[in-house]
Amino acid sequence: IAGAYAAQQDIYSSNQSLLRDLTGRSDEAKYGGMYFYGIDQFTDTAENGELTTRWTCFWQIIDRCNFILDKIDGGTFTDSNAKNYIKGEAYGLRAWSYYMLGCLFGGMPLIDKVLTADETKAIARSTQEETFAFAEKDFKSAIELLPTSWSGSNAGRVTKYAAEGVLARMYMFQSKFALAKPYLQDIISSGLYGMEENYLNCFTDSHDNGKERVWEVQFSGGLKGEGQMFSTGCIPEGYADKVIIPFSGYSTALTVSLDMFGSYENGDLRRDISTVSNLKVNGVVESKYAYISKYCHYDSYKPQSQNDWPINIPILRYTDVLMMYAECLNEEGYAANGEAFNIINKVRARAGLKALTSADIPDQTSFRTAIQKERKVEFAFEGLRWFDLVRWGIAKKTIDAHFMTEDEGGGIYSMQDFRTIFAIPFDEISRYNNDKVMWQNPGY
Repeated sequence: IAGAYAAQQDIYSSNQSLLRDLTGRSDEAKYGGMYFYGIDQFTDTAENGELTTRWTCFWQIIDRCNFILDKIDGGTFTDSNAKNYIKGEAYGLRAWSYYMLGCLFGGMPLIDKVLTADETKAIARSTQEETFAFAEKDFKSAIELLPTSWSGSNAGRVTKYAAEGVLARMYMFQSKFALAKPYLQDIISSGLYGMEENYLNCFTDSHDNGKERVWEVQFSGGLKGEGQMFSTGCIPEGYADKVIIPFSGYSTALTVSLDMFGSYENGDLRRDISTVSNLKVNGVVESKYAYISKYCHYDSYKPQSQNDWPINIPILRYTDVLMMYAECLNEEGYAANGEAFNIINKVRARAGLKALTSADIPDQTSFRTAIQKERKVEFAFEGLRWFDLVRWGIAKKTIDAHFMTEDEGGGIYSMQDFRTIFAIPFDEISRYNNDKVMWQNPGY
């Protein structure tokens, strides 16, 4: 099971991590980032090495979880709870992997046991809907087996509530709000979680595995090989002041799009926590574009090298649980100044912004818009924006408008409809060499 978690770390730990890919795919970053190979310009192909890496890591998790689930009932355990917990973790991590693969690439081959290479090649891709149904079953198995919390050195392992939250997120992706709602309610009523009073502490290492963190990828400093370098990759190579980070950054650093930066209302405290402006790069102050600083706020341990960051990477924050719940309430039926208003205003109050009332948001449609705006700034650069655009059905409209601005190419680029999912990696197509079993997504 440690091996499954290690593969999860690999998805997020690099300066060129999944978070960077998803940020570049959305309207959060300026187009033209280095080493994207078209992800940010919607010109990516099946030969994109970044996507091949993501595919490989998710399938490593699935393979390792299948091995556990194949073998565990034949083992001897002195503690039956330990056995059930490990099974639950395997189901939960496998479910999360299939859900993520389904969002990224569409339908997957559904493999629930260890197979030989030849046996694997005989299993054809399923649909995206069938892939989500498979993940749903696994999530529910995990929920039945997992503990409500872990303590001590086990903190950060997947819990019942983490599985419930990501299952709810998958339902939201499918617009199944009525199915998502009870799982979100269960997390809220558990009493185990709460919003951090200070937005900054949603991302500091001193608050890793704290009340805001329902599930996050675990990292630690100390030059033990368990740190992450994504934080370094947020700041550009040539930065030498050592104030934001204690060393130079990487050439892969993204610049925040002007649209994203302008999405923060005046006085929004989240802007200067999530972004940093006027950095001196190669001796010249970059006065036009900001960089991402959300993951650079260490306060307990100072990283000793570029890949020694102790800051965990969030998969699911409690604020997201609340915001999804507010969205479900609105989809169930608009209620002027009701519970959904209370939630969005609690989020805004932490950001230093005024409360919204039914005078500002008079109906269900305008509340949807308010949720969309609030999620954009609350969860900026956390890998949620792109999936939100897809599930709301506004990806093409949003991205095309983004590309029409002068700083994003002035209309040179646009998004084709089929690019709500990525291409199946060419390496996989080649290994199967059978388009009846492993075929390419339409358009690629």
